[in-house]
Amino acid sequence: SFLGKWGTYGSGPGQFQRTAGVTVAVDGNVFVTDKGNRVQYFTATGSYLGEWGSYGSGNGQFDGPGEIDLSPSEARAYVTDASNDRVQYFNRYEAAIAPASLGRVKALFR
Repeated sequence: SFLGKWGTYGSGPGQFQRTAGVTVAVDGNVFVTDKGNRVQYFTATGSYLGEWGSYGSGNGQFDGPGEIDLSPSEARAYVTDASNDRVQYFNRYEAAIAPASLGRVKALFR
């Protein structure tokens, strides 16, 4: 049965231009790639926690991010970057490039 949803069209926190991939960590955090050239992450119920990425071909930039997966230890996030013909990987425990939201702060104390 249907449990819920989150997100609307747009480029703000918690908004998407075209979702491409999703993965869920053991702690319940959900990572979503967006063709708006970023990765956003959320609590299991959809509270926005942060994001990283922007358009381009440099490190940490994307031109069409697709699938995302976590390493077995979940310390790294791997993201396919289709138009740049590469896979990039990130330390998922480093601070987000974009400022964290109130949702992230609240999630830390739940």
